[in-house]
Amino acid sequence: MDQGEYNSDEMYEGFEPDFEDMNDCLERDFDERYDDFDAMNDALNKEGEDVMVELNDVFSTGMMFDTRDDLLKWARNVGRENGVVVVIFRSENATARPRTKTKLILGCERSGKYRPWKNAKPTRSTWSRKCECPFRLRGTPSNVGDGWYLHVICGVHNHELAKKLTGHAFLGRLSQEEKVVLGDMTKNMIKPRNILMTIKDHNVTSLTTIKQVYNARQAYRSSLRGNRTEMQHLLTLMERDKYVYRYRKVEGSNELRDIFWTHPDAISLK
Repeated sequence: MDQGEYNSDEMYEGFEPDFEDMNDCLERDFDERYDDFDAMNDALNKEGEDVMVELNDVFSTGMMFDTRDDLLKWARNVGRENGVVVVIFRSENATARPRTKTKLILGCERSGKYRPWKNAKPTRSTWSRKCECPFRLRGTPSNVGDGWYLHVICGVHNHELAKKLTGHAFLGRLSQEEKVVLGDMTKNMIKPRNILMTIKDHNVTSLTTIKQVYNARQAYRSSLRGNRTEMQHLLTLMERDKYVYRYRKVEGSNELRDIFWTHPDAISLK
């Protein structure tokens, strides 16, 4: 296929293999699987042992927070400093249904039970971080004026605390601003590892992993395609950018047999 000497990389992005990216994928998968196996082995080695880690004092505070978000941010930061991923367990608003009070219930990411897929024949063994951790915090609005208070319902964890939090999908999520940066850099064909470096340069506490960068790039590209398939999207781009292209279908079907395209400048150069 003659793609000419014209700089048409942006158009072909996502349609041809990038061997540097493949190497990144292999390294990323190995590192994350190693972390998962490490955590899983810790859990299996402690199977049968009663683990109780008490953090009442850590989360107890008489501070009044200006907003619900301030309370949530404080709790997550304290959890992060102590090897705990704090998540929203339940959130209720007084207007939701009768006799309901506005409150915010926080818990540990390991609370609850693992729910297996309904597939009767799993293709691989599975392991879950869920262990019915009883840790609970409750945030309630002040009875006098604005503001929120945090109360410890249960400060006990029934598992060892994380030695490191890298790899936790929840903590590594991209902010809206970071998603915009990632989209711009993806559009300009910046490598995933360089995107990750940029994110971490702007936020030194970021726990985003290379896997999350790959997933976010894929989501960004899918948003550009909309409901079109990759091939339909390719044809749309070629029409938009005035490429010369020809294709043939398998006789009697809409299946693509082969396709050729080139930029008009490449033709004139030859």
